[in-house]
Amino acid sequence: MKQKSIYLLLLLVSAIVGACSVERNNPLSKTYHNTTSRYNGYFLAKEKMRAIEAALQKQMVYDYNQVIPIYPTIDSTTAKAAAADLEDVVKKASFPIQYHKNSKWIDDCYILIGRARYYQLDFADAARTFKYANTISKDKDARHEALVWLMRTYLQMQELDNANQVSELLRRERLNKDNARELYLARAQYHWMQSDTAAVIENLALSVPNFEGKDAESRVRFALAQLYQAKQENKEAYKHYNKILRSNPPYDLGFFSRLYIGQVSELSDEQDQERIAGFYQRMLKDEKNVEYKDKILYEMAQFELRKQNYDKALTYLQQSLKERGTLPNQQAYSYLLAGRIYFEHLGKYNMAQAYYDSAVQVYPQTAPEYEAVAERRNVLTAFATQYNTIQTQDSLQRIARMSEADRIAFLQQLVQRQEEERQQLLAHQEAQQAQNERRRSSINTNDALAFNQQTTGGVWYFDNPAAMASARSEFIRRWGDRPLQDFWRIRSRGESSQQAQETQQETIAATPDTTLTAEARAKAQIQAYLQEIPLTTAAIQRSEKMVEEALFTLGNIYYQNLHENAKAAETFEQLLQRFPSTEHAAETYYALYLIYDKANDNRKQAYYNKIKQQFPGSAFAQLVDDPEFSVKNAAENVKARALYDSAYTYYEAGNYKQAQTIVDQVVSQFPHNDIQDKAAYLEIMITARTKEPQALRAQLEQFRKEFPASPLQAKANVLLERYSSLEQQNMLRKEAPTIEPPKPKAAAQLRPEDKVSTVIASTAPVQPTATTTTTNTQSTTIDTTATVTTPAQTIADTTAATIAEPAEEAPVAYSTEVDTAYYFVLIYPTDHAAFKDIAAKYEKFNLKFYRAQQLTVSEESFAPGKTMLVARSINDQKLANSYNTRQKGPEAPVGRIRGVEFTTFVISSANYQKFMQKKDVEAYLTFFKNNY
Repeated sequence: MKQKSIYLLLLLVSAIVGACSVERNNPLSKTYHNTTSRYNGYFLAKEKMRAIEAALQKQMVYDYNQVIPIYPTIDSTTAKAAAADLEDVVKKASFPIQYHKNSKWIDDCYILIGRARYYQLDFADAARTFKYANTISKDKDARHEALVWLMRTYLQMQELDNANQVSELLRRERLNKDNARELYLARAQYHWMQSDTAAVIENLALSVPNFEGKDAESRVRFALAQLYQAKQENKEAYKHYNKILRSNPPYDLGFFSRLYIGQVSELSDEQDQERIAGFYQRMLKDEKNVEYKDKILYEMAQFELRKQNYDKALTYLQQSLKERGTLPNQQAYSYLLAGRIYFEHLGKYNMAQAYYDSAVQVYPQTAPEYEAVAERRNVLTAFATQYNTIQTQDSLQRIARMSEADRIAFLQQLVQRQEEERQQLLAHQEAQQAQNERRRSSINTNDALAFNQQTTGGVWYFDNPAAMASARSEFIRRWGDRPLQDFWRIRSRGESSQQAQETQQETIAATPDTTLTAEARAKAQIQAYLQEIPLTTAAIQRSEKMVEEALFTLGNIYYQNLHENAKAAETFEQLLQRFPSTEHAAETYYALYLIYDKANDNRKQAYYNKIKQQFPGSAFAQLVDDPEFSVKNAAENVKARALYDSAYTYYEAGNYKQAQTIVDQVVSQFPHNDIQDKAAYLEIMITARTKEPQALRAQLEQFRKEFPASPLQAKANVLLERYSSLEQQNMLRKEAPTIEPPKPKAAAQLRPEDKVSTVIASTAPVQPTATTTTTNTQSTTIDTTATVTTPAQTIADTTAATIAEPAEEAPVAYSTEVDTAYYFVLIYPTDHAAFKDIAAKYEKFNLKFYRAQQLTVSEESFAPGKTMLVARSINDQKLANSYNTRQKGPEAPVGRIRGVEFTTFVISSANYQKFMQKKDVEAYLTFFKNNY
């Protein structure tokens, strides 16, 4: 009987196991596999994932001066730290997929695996996994979850179009509470990347009612309140800060909500102001807020700024800068706010420059406004340079006009005041040092008392682990974790003994030489000042020229960068009054015409008349009649450059007649082009090979007069000196040289740059393609050490012999010389979606950030599958480099593109022609990295 029962039991177990096979689809099998999948692999993987995400959130260090991010930061550091746990999630979630294939939790396990890949930064695999989960799932909630995570993955991959398509797909679906919350957050992130603040606010507000966890809801409310505050919607910001405080938030969110609520509170009367000021004072005195004192003082400065108490705001900022709290980048924001007050409210640009400069040194480069802060620093630095030049040169000239006795007496008084200030500074430093010594002495006394207390009871100090640990902690707190070494107090951590000695020697060298007597120091200083004073006619002329250039530049900075039209007009008027024959007269008249025209000031008519009378053929005369002239002229400049390139190609081929014809065409058809100096210099080169030497001399002298600031001036001077040298030696040919007709190349020998195109201008003769010229006059290299060997040698022969003409297969030699125009180049994959409408995006970008440059954007095929975009032209090398650097910022059209190979660089117009010979990107990039 017993054996029969065992047999029946085994039979029953076998039946149950057989019924639970993955191949069966009966209720018992489904129940078994669903239960096993859910409460084993899936449950454990989900709990592990929840712990990983909680750890990511906990380790986030927020910069509360910026709008806090919607999602925790993930990068290689976070991926490496969580690598083992993420692999464990994949392993546990894979178990049901492998052994319980007919379970309904398979799609959920795939979503967990996709999330793990997401946090591992394997976004391509994560996207495939989410797509697969959406495809196989029969549960609409699981499908929605997979699609939301797919959208987040696309956002990480910078594939915004794909992310938007997923968002639009889900717009037609009805989502549960959790998926709706995550979709709104993903949409907010999408619009944040698009810089659409209104849409970010809308989606964050929609996500708030769907939260269950109070802490997560408080974080989103805080970001929402910050955005409302940035838009000056203080009532909405106040409402959200207040709701955060009522929900018992984490300490940091509660602290900053209390701090910011004062900024958005209504200041209807003096009682409200006193209440908020008292609130800040209580926060400042609270011992729990010691690490936040710098931030509290910063907010107090903001509060005083709101009341237009600028001096008091600056006082609080100075106190904030002296504190050393734990908040990241707080020092940078304090510097920046002080700079803004001096710049926007007090108009003290020298002080503003100092604070902006300090801000840039420590400002987070990932902050959206970093480029704007750096750009304003650069503008203010230029302002300070010009302003100080004017003040310095005027002071020096004023001293120069004194009698010698008065001059010496003035300098003696100046040096005496400086010596008194130096002595006061030394006294202050000595007092500060004595105070520090007393403080250290007090600390050492307290340490000795603590030592005595810890060694009582017959226990030796170094046998007391508690005392040792306490002392070490105190040492690290005060001095840092320093190695045991000699002179540890005066060394940086890890500094060698040799480095410490060098540091000490540098400190001694930087200290004023106290061995010199006060009288000797004064005499040496007076002599140094006398060397700077312009006492000769030539020195005064140099000083005046410096003032003239500084006034012109300063007026432009006021007008174009600082938008201070009144001060700009005052500066330009001062320039014209002091230097009526200034070479900048035409441009100054035009600037004053625009300023007075905008202000509806009748004085504009006077400057209109001066431009038309004194400079009738200039571009400014065209602009006062046709404001759109500059736009039209920009298009004409492109055509002029194309013709110029063709002319130079003919010149190189020896077809001087055709080259001269096209140069004449450039001058006649485009009289206001921006390469007039290059066209004139090319004409000089043609003359050197085709006409008598006297014609060449006349052209060289005319070039020196017409284009004094041209980079080609140095080359013209070399040719003129060589001409004079040959003339003195009676070695000039009397007649024009005989010109041999150019020899046509065989078809097999023709390079791409030798091919002829007719697409440049309908009125032009057949000419080579503009984008395939061989070289440019800017790259011409003249050997000034070449010697003349025969009396029969002409100036044309000398010129030809000393021009470096590279062999056909020689590598392109790029020039480092300063040019008059620079281009920005972007080379990208033609069909990639990330570059859709890229030209239109750059036109919008240029209008927003580089309107004054009036850049034109063009596109052309560069290579199979590659397109080249060119923005031209920037007339300053530093500005061109700044333009290229700015492409890394989020506001640039390519600033957020990831996972796609593209190339950006800036290039001079001369080097651009060389680059287009072989289109060797790597060769130019090597030159670019070494020289820019």
